[in-house]
Amino acid sequence: MTSVVVVGGGIVGACVAYRLAQAGARVTLVEAERLASGASGASFAWINADVKPPLDYHLLNAGGMAEHLALRHELRAAPWLHITGRTTWARGDRGQARLRDRVAQQQEWGYPVEVLPISELRRLEPELVAPPDVEAFAYYPSEGYVDVPLLIGALVALAEAAGAMIVQGCRVERFLRDGRRVVGVGTAQQGEIKADRVVVCAGAAAAEVVGMAGLRLPMASNVGMTAVSAPSPVRLGAIHTDGEITIRPDGAGRVMMRHERFDERVERTTPVEPPPKVCYELRDLVATVLPRIAGARIEACRITTRPRPEDLYPVVGPAPETEGLYIVSTHSGVTLGPLLGRLVAHEVLFGARDPRLGPYRPERLVTLEGGR
Repeated sequence: MTSVVVVGGGIVGACVAYRLAQAGARVTLVEAERLASGASGASFAWINADVKPPLDYHLLNAGGMAEHLALRHELRAAPWLHITGRTTWARGDRGQARLRDRVAQQQEWGYPVEVLPISELRRLEPELVAPPDVEAFAYYPSEGYVDVPLLIGALVALAEAAGAMIVQGCRVERFLRDGRRVVGVGTAQQGEIKADRVVVCAGAAAAEVVGMAGLRLPMASNVGMTAVSAPSPVRLGAIHTDGEITIRPDGAGRVMMRHERFDERVERTTPVEPPPKVCYELRDLVATVLPRIAGARIEACRITTRPRPEDLYPVVGPAPETEGLYIVSTHSGVTLGPLLGRLVAHEVLFGARDPRLGPYRPERLVTLEGGR
């Protein structure tokens, strides 16, 4: 039986651990803090393949979306998965022309999307208010969002039922080595954990973790903020984006909202209790298109570091010049998590290399420290 240590208890680590355990590996998942305590617990969690060129990356994300549906069918229930669709519009003649061009490209690639007259908006989202210069909007019926902590909890429970060991509050401090081969990890809390393979799914800490193996993984991670309103009498059924804001329902009348411009005004250490003033400024901006959110209290502010490899594309595969070590790092963890879980498990255990991962191998970014 192959033994595998999975480093990281976010969405990608949970998916990888589940599929490894299901396939018969002896799995130990090691999480430095708590499950879902990093970016996974603070993610907007939008699953999509929109604006993800080139074609191979678009198709990888479309495959991730399909894998969520397959997982729902496999488990016979998926209370964490919400296929709500998404509406989006653009302002001004140039913006609307760009939107139509983008939709045409996506339709050519086979992605479900249509352009509808603005008069159809009331049928789909009766409380959204479009700016007066918007004549049409795009509708993406196959997109949605995930309650990520619920999904992680379900996958971890399934992994445990298949024999996996889940260790929280356990920080990896070093790799155990036998020459060029990684043969486990050393931790302060659990001592040495030996394994045939180690899979790093450490999110924003990926560069730090693989650095312990003498490898450099360049990252362009950034701080991101989401705000969640208190329950309000507002009807929002789907995700909405418009270049200014990104919003979605978050259960019981709550609305989750974000805007990249507001990310620049917070730091990873910004206090979130009480929610900072910037959250209320974001709410007021959202109220320009969703008027009934006006005046709503902000119930939660979530600030995290979003993991992003330097060129913004995933890094998935065996570490260069280092046997026994496998790296998984991606910004699109929620969309891709279930698909990567299956593909990575098959490669780690059986050597099955899926061609969809070909453009994203670590060799393009990961190097030995010092260029050795």
